[in-house]
Amino acid sequence: MKTRKIVLLAGIAALLCVYILQVIGAHRSPVKEFTLSAEPDAITIESASNGAIQLNKIGEKWLVNNQLAEENQMYMLTNAVKNVKTLGVISRSNAEADLQRYGLDDMTKITVTIAKEGKTLRTLVIGKSATNADQTYLRVDGGSETLIASGDLHGQFNVKAEDLVAPPEEEKPAEESAPAAEDVSTQA
Repeated sequence: MKTRKIVLLAGIAALLCVYILQVIGAHRSPVKEFTLSAEPDAITIESASNGAIQLNKIGEKWLVNNQLAEENQMYMLTNAVKNVKTLGVISRSNAEADLQRYGLDDMTKITVTIAKEGKTLRTLVIGKSATNADQTYLRVDGGSETLIASGDLHGQFNVKAEDLVAPPEEEKPAEESAPAAEDVSTQA
């Protein structure tokens, strides 16, 4: 009888351990957020199809290859890199076939380097959009894990420099301001 009680108590203890491990494991979420620790002042976007684009912040304005950048575009790009939300790990393989499958090969990938005062804050290697167009495959900071991120990062960063340049401001024609000056002089 004594041996039977020991076996039953050992079985109960083993089941209790399994239960505790399952409860702990259930609370771990695969969702991870990569948040920048500082406001970036430089972003480099490199791809085989669009070449290298250098974005620099001077004061409150962003410049694209030394031309004034369009504010709305820069707002979208900087917000996209400030907080990247990943939904889980897709692969841990560096095999060429897997890199091509997720659009992380040299011909398809988009490399985004975010910096502040010359120091790299984060590097994103963006692959193609997932089957759900609002998700993208990517790698963060040189890691070997292929993650799936929330948002269409590929669509946002697959841009050409000329797409980011602000349109030139049109000057008001001299004719519009001239009649107002004449009206004031005739009334005097």
